[in-house]
Amino acid sequence: MSKIKLIATDMDGTFLKGDGSYDRERFSRLLPKLKEQDILFTVASGRAMIALEKVFAGFEQDLAFVAENGSFVLYNDRVLFEAKMESDFYLKITDLLDSLPDLTGYMLSGRRGAYALETVSDEYINFAKDYYENVQRVSSLADVSDDIFKITVNFTQETIHQREAWLNQHLDGATAMTTGFESLDIVLSNVDKSTGLAAMCQKLGLAPDQVLAFGDNMNDYQMMEFAGQAVATANARQEVKAISNQVIGHCNEESVISYMEGLVE
Repeated sequence: MSKIKLIATDMDGTFLKGDGSYDRERFSRLLPKLKEQDILFTVASGRAMIALEKVFAGFEQDLAFVAENGSFVLYNDRVLFEAKMESDFYLKITDLLDSLPDLTGYMLSGRRGAYALETVSDEYINFAKDYYENVQRVSSLADVSDDIFKITVNFTQETIHQREAWLNQHLDGATAMTTGFESLDIVLSNVDKSTGLAAMCQKLGLAPDQVLAFGDNMNDYQMMEFAGQAVATANARQEVKAISNQVIGHCNEESVISYMEGLVE
């Protein structure tokens, strides 16, 4: 087994507790130990880059980021990979979304902010602000002038998995993947977390068997297949557990931090 040189972890349902928090003091003790052992800690999330920068404020220079489900990769203030959606492409998808009766909201996720139509509910905007920064209402998505990497969509909990399957039958050039109990992300069909992670590994001269990945949901699936070692949290989807080398504790127990501490102490 090769020595681990890179740890990539999903955020929501994996590294972060259910309330979106983590023990910053504990992490501040762990991070130097990872660096001493030449292990790069990589945030691999469906969240936008500006939201991740806020979550890890003060630690940014010591981390790598695979944001927007692999569509944007940043390390040492350098963009290593990006996969942007053209406006004609995402507007065609939002037209399709508007036809779905159980839709509860959607937004474009970009480099500088997140953009929802003025007609979306306050409830959806408040939900989005837990995961996105600079959430804006706009009169027309066609007028958004930002680099757009994905569309994030909410349905009811009862229909989210059916909608994931339905969208993947009807989307052309894009893929839908669940990221939470009510949420899914739509990204370019040739992009997922493993795409961004592979691009970063190539730039850093790392092989997949030097990567350890943590995850819980279907947007982590390809990343965990890519990694030499895959570890799922107890709250993970069964499909994710099935391809993992190990299943650890619940995200609310900060089991990912505990596992990493065990690697370096």
